[in-house]
Amino acid sequence: MKQNRAARSDAKDGGLFPAGTSFVFSPPHLALIREMAEPIGLFAGDCLYQENDSADRLYFVNRGSLKVSKLLEGGLSATLSLHIPGDLFGEPDPFGRAVHHFEARAMEDSEVGVVPQTELDKIIRINGDFAVEYMGWMALMQRTTQSKLRDLLLHGKSGALCSLLLRLYNMYGTGGTAKDHRAIIGKRITNLEMAEMIGSTRESVNRILNELKDLGVISTERGRIVLNDPAYLRNICHCEDCPKEICRM
Repeated sequence: MKQNRAARSDAKDGGLFPAGTSFVFSPPHLALIREMAEPIGLFAGDCLYQENDSADRLYFVNRGSLKVSKLLEGGLSATLSLHIPGDLFGEPDPFGRAVHHFEARAMEDSEVGVVPQTELDKIIRINGDFAVEYMGWMALMQRTTQSKLRDLLLHGKSGALCSLLLRLYNMYGTGGTAKDHRAIIGKRITNLEMAEMIGSTRESVNRILNELKDLGVISTERGRIVLNDPAYLRNICHCEDCPKEICRM
């Protein structure tokens, strides 16, 4: 269940979130968005919104992480996107009467700022610079979706999974130490979760991951995936060298 209203994150005074999708906003405009946002706390597994809820808000992630997914027949689920601190996400509605077609759920204890679309609309009408940056954010969301569709549709399940590993590293990667430069995905992601992200089965993901391990392309360490040969993964998914801001889940 949702927690009581949480205090605003200390990150409020820490400037921009370089890894989040809100990087397109200038510091004053990002501060304005966060000032409008009403913070709520979520425990791991809590639902932020469900299918058919009114889509009249945007959401800013202060801490934690969330996933947006679609429930399918037979109890299956397809994950459309993951969101980390600094991300602004939602389903903007130009008609004012849309509902959500997906659900958003906390993957860990999180804090999210809820931004009413009506408040954003007021700022867009009177602040041209803010409107331009808002358009940039919407363009970023579109390009990110297009790049994911490309990898899912054009290069088979192996290409989709290789692309996913690179995207997860861009979101959760750790650079290691001076003695260890390996690319490590810092967040534990299960094979089932990865299968839901590429529209496949856990068995198929198991098989492809084992093939990559046999080739030495990846390995695991304490439940985390290590990318020993990112160049091999880029070759399999025909990487087009998209910026990290776009190459993400």
